[in-house]
Amino acid sequence: MLDLNAIASVEWNQELGKKLKAIRGKVSRRALAAMLQEKYQYKVSQQYIQLLEHPEGNEKAPSTVSFKLLRYLTEALGSDIYELFNSPKIFSTET
Repeated sequence: MLDLNAIASVEWNQELGKKLKAIRGKVSRRALAAMLQEKYQYKVSQQYIQLLEHPEGNEKAPSTVSFKLLRYLTEALGSDIYELFNSPKIFSTET
């Protein structure tokens, strides 16, 4: 098992962006950004979420992404981080 607190960032790519967009579904980027601010006090813009979902050909798109942000994004959407990576369930020592 892997403790999620041990991971600082993830190398980002187009495939992960597509998966994030699929997990987001019909929730607007603006609403998702507001959820992160309200629930986790984590400020992220809707434009940044768009860059995550569409990194291809955009020089402003990040090459790595905070694992904490990815956890917050997936949790706010009622999903789990393991779904983003198609991996077995992993654990966190946080409650």
